[in-house]
Amino acid sequence: MRKSSLSEDTLLRMLVAAIAETIARLALLRTAGNFEQALKVIDQNLQELLGLKADIVRQLDDSQIVEMLTTNDFLDVARLYHVAEIFRQEGEIRNELGQTAKAQNCQARALNLYLEVCFAVENDFLEADDRIDELFDALGANTPEDTLFITFDYYEQVGAFDRAEASINRMLQATGNNPELLAEKRSFYERLLEESDEELEAGGVNRDQIERELRKIR
Repeated sequence: MRKSSLSEDTLLRMLVAAIAETIARLALLRTAGNFEQALKVIDQNLQELLGLKADIVRQLDDSQIVEMLTTNDFLDVARLYHVAEIFRQEGEIRNELGQTAKAQNCQARALNLYLEVCFAVENDFLEADDRIDELFDALGANTPEDTLFITFDYYEQVGAFDRAEASINRMLQATGNNPELLAEKRSFYERLLEESDEELEAGGVNRDQIERELRKIR
């Protein structure tokens, strides 16, 4: 997929304004305890962004949403970011309502879409990196296995080695120490040993720790 360019200041300003307006409106409704109306705003935004009724959008998987927002190999990252934020907001509302399973589903969808944003855009895009960290922490052991494969790749690419390690450890826990994953973890540690001490420290790990962990799985 061709990387999209977000160099147009006007596009970014419009996006920031639209998201800020939505978040502010939802915050007011949540403060007033009007969660039903807040969820209606969520549905309205999904319909406006994707041109489908919200209940149909929820039946799509995340890759289908990305495909819908891609034309001639060009991904509309601005709208994708907005959709991701809408799912994140819904996750927060569902948590406040005590709807844990629905909240985690929304959080996982938001995480997947934010990851797509970061993979598609060469420069930092708003708060996508921070949102990924936030959702990764919030989901914890409830992060879907398919998503963990993506977070592992993402965190290694951006040099957040401690979070990449956490991703693969969660996968191993979920799969009962799958041999192929153990082999990938070994390869991951071997790749890390090629990094400088400064890069390792910046990534939240150190050489002694890596060598110690590597000995455990050799």
